[in-house]
Amino acid sequence: MTALIQFIVLKREGRWVVRSKDFERFFSVQREAVDAAIRLANDSGKEGKPGVVLFQKSKTKFEKIWMYSENPYPPARSDLPLMSGHRTDENRRTH
Repeated sequence: MTALIQFIVLKREGRWVVRSKDFERFFSVQREAVDAAIRLANDSGKEGKPGVVLFQKSKTKFEKIWMYSENPYPPARSDLPLMSGHRTDENRRTH
């Protein structure tokens, strides 16, 4: 089996980031970052390198939110986890 290419969505310094290997792209809105990560993972899968989108919940915890060939593309909004109220551990300590 081919190794999965990981596209990780995380929040750093007030901005949302999509990371994969040496690639980083920044977004001001979480939903845009998630949508971009899913699009990138899907494109990677079409090129023969299946992608998976992981959402960083804490420094060591990740949630799989989309995977090439396992989930439909484009995903229905109802298929994605609710994230609008997501707050990182760092935000909880400072607010």
